[in-house]
Amino acid sequence: MYENHYNLKAMPFQITSDPRFLWLGEKHSEALATLKYGILENKGFLLLTGDVGTGKTALINHLVKMIDVAAVVAKIPDPGLSSLDFFNFLSVEFKMNKKFDSKGAFLLQLKHFLLKSYAARKKVLLIIDEAQRLNHELLEQIRLLSNIELQNRKLINIFFVGQNEFNDMLMEDRNRAVRQRITVSYHIEPLTEAEVRHYVKHRLKIAGATREIFSKDAVDEIFSFSAGYPRLINILCDHALLTGYVSGLKSIDKKVIQECERELQIPLDSGRENGAGPMANAAQHNNPSAPLPEKPSNIKRTGVAAAIVMLLVFGIYFFTSQKSSDQPRWSMEEIAPQKYMGPLPEDADTDGSADAQVTEPQAVEKIQQTPPDDRAVRRPIQADAASNAQSRPPVEENQPDPQLQQPIRSEEEAAKTAPGATAQAVPPPERKTIIYFRTNSNELPEPSFEQLNQIADFMLASPTTTLDIKGYTDSTGSYTYNVSVSEFRANSIKVFLVGRGVDSARIKAVGLGPENPIATNDTEEGRRKNRRVELELNLEQ
Repeated sequence: MYENHYNLKAMPFQITSDPRFLWLGEKHSEALATLKYGILENKGFLLLTGDVGTGKTALINHLVKMIDVAAVVAKIPDPGLSSLDFFNFLSVEFKMNKKFDSKGAFLLQLKHFLLKSYAARKKVLLIIDEAQRLNHELLEQIRLLSNIELQNRKLINIFFVGQNEFNDMLMEDRNRAVRQRITVSYHIEPLTEAEVRHYVKHRLKIAGATREIFSKDAVDEIFSFSAGYPRLINILCDHALLTGYVSGLKSIDKKVIQECERELQIPLDSGRENGAGPMANAAQHNNPSAPLPEKPSNIKRTGVAAAIVMLLVFGIYFFTSQKSSDQPRWSMEEIAPQKYMGPLPEDADTDGSADAQVTEPQAVEKIQQTPPDDRAVRRPIQADAASNAQSRPPVEENQPDPQLQQPIRSEEEAAKTAPGATAQAVPPPERKTIIYFRTNSNELPEPSFEQLNQIADFMLASPTTTLDIKGYTDSTGSYTYNVSVSEFRANSIKVFLVGRGVDSARIKAVGLGPENPIATNDTEEGRRKNRRVELELNLEQ
């Protein structure tokens, strides 16, 4: 409506989750990296919480699209269902093409579906949105779905996305079994004042703005009104642009924002005491002349004080009695790095090997992890093949065994590993190589593929050479998270080299987090240098 007036190509502040306008600040980038790690590592139960309007839905939609393995995704937008309705909804989302009238029939079919998906090298992700609407009975049914697993691998990842109230539900004693299974969690906070400025500028730029439309004092007022909640920012900014269009203004200042605040007339959130939160700011701006609440009498004050004392006594007793046995285990600070299993090897041809047909609504995404280099011939990882043989699901009749589907190796690569081949056939790379990673990114930088291919060629030609891979991060953020990220990055390089044919026993990969910095962590450039993976060849003596 007002796009031409401001020379815009689109409306920049729609409240729908348009992926074009997604802005990832530091909090959202860290949340994405943490949750992606949990999915790729098959951690089982994941949790994302945040207040109303903090951008949870936009974040999980982006997360599904950036998963860099084949995946089948089911999303439950409203879990306020009976158990049987939930099972049938899940059946439709997973394309089981069956309707169930009993829990037992559904579980048998689900187990068959999960095993088939595992055989097809596909991860299965169940996203429960608006998780605070779950009742205890259905929450237990969802927990029991995770019991369908192999000896060494989870077959389904269950992702809870909910408002702050869901944390309160998890703290209930009857839900402790679910709480103790949550291994990866993240809580999204509202945007800071600086982030609001970047957020507004980003959305206007994507919409085609070539100049500043909102003045600095206007953005300050937007933050004051919204308290950093993206949904409120969108509502206010959209209304401000419309007001400016009607008034013939080309720029939006503080007065326009204040006028929009009064016109919106957003009421005080009755669920927040003492006017806390963004709704209170809105009410204060909308009606500054509203009469103050009547002062309570002395009797009321005494009653309130007594109630507070009783609550404190009860809270202290409850906390001390529950602390040892009911300590939540899903905090990010308590997640210890675990042994990296690596992503499932990519199957050469998995069409038709599972019941589920992966379609666009299921948001199946594969992001290329290997370079477009003909030398990077992938093949299934053979490490621990004997120990995994018993845990693999049965392969249907006439269906090729995924473990036996190995691509034909090129003559050049075969010559490198043929008997009698020597290290002199391939020029040795630098003994020590350093690969730098972007902030909260696990993707291999494009220039590194040439180096890794050179290392792989040399190790294939020199069978006695071993390789040490050490992952490092900067010192910002949680220590345990940094160690996990550095370990993941180191192992992603190991997986690449093993996919080239290098024996995994010749490669040692570890994550050391913020240890051994090579530059100061007080500057952006120093932190960039510390986010690295070091590869050191141990040559034959």
